[in-house]
Amino acid sequence: MTQTLDQQRAALAWGYATAGMAQHGKEYKGLAKGAPALIMNSGLMPTLAFYAGKGTAAQQLLDHLICGMSGRLSGQKLAISQDMRLFPEFMKMLQSCASHDYMRYTDEALEQLKWIRQFVDAVPEH
Repeated sequence: MTQTLDQQRAALAWGYATAGMAQHGKEYKGLAKGAPALIMNSGLMPTLAFYAGKGTAAQQLLDHLICGMSGRLSGQKLAISQDMRLFPEFMKMLQSCASHDYMRYTDEALEQLKWIRQFVDAVPEH
C-alpha cells in the first residue's frame, strides 16, 4: 500500500508532536505554532540558528525539522539526537546547496510544520 506524501508527513509529524508534547508541553507547542511565521519572516537558516541557541524544547523542534527535511529530501533517515551533531552539517549543506534546493528545504519545513502545528493541539500534554 502506497501512502501519499501528506500521509507520510502526517505520520512523521504525529511522532514529533507526541514526543515534543510529552517532554516539553506548552513550550514545544508555542515554538511549533510560531515556527512558520519565523521562517517566512527571517528565512530557514536564521530560524534554525535561532532554535539552536535556545533551550531543550527548541533543540527538540530543531532536531525534528532537520531529521524530517533530511529524510524527505536527501533520502537519509537521520536519528534524532538531543545534541548539536546534526545542526552544523545541515547548516553547511544549506549554505552550499543550489537556490532551488534551498527553497525545497524551506517548503518542506513549512509543510512539516503545518502538520506538527495541528497535531500539538490534539496530543495531550504530559
